[in-house]
Amino acid sequence: MTKPSAMDQAEETLRHPKRLVYVAMSNKAFYWRAHIQKFVLDSGMVPVSPFMLFDYYLMHTVSKEIVREAMNNLLARCDEVWVFGRLSLGVKVQVGIAKRMNKPVRYFDISDLPVAIMPITEETAQEELRD
Repeated sequence: MTKPSAMDQAEETLRHPKRLVYVAMSNKAFYWRAHIQKFVLDSGMVPVSPFMLFDYYLMHTVSKEIVREAMNNLLARCDEVWVFGRLSLGVKVQVGIAKRMNKPVRYFDISDLPVAIMPITEETAQEELRD
């Protein structure tokens, strides 16, 4: 099988763009970020994951407010929001933004990672436990 040319790849993207999925997750699930990226890619979508783009607040070299604003702007440009793991306050805010913008929101249980990610309902999504 021949490798598609750059022109073929561009044409495929222009004709069949994939949906962008904003990955919402608590910083307590940070260490699962690569597994979650793979899950979204394997689902045929393009993940937009703040923890992959900004690491952990750019290693604290940029204020959290600036990073949050950037994250919320990315969320606004995505087609859907997928929530992984327990709901932190920040994730709840992101879900609120998504709902206000009428974006589909899906929820996933990640308690069985690295083995499985399971879809769940909004009603069964659990709040993050406070330290």
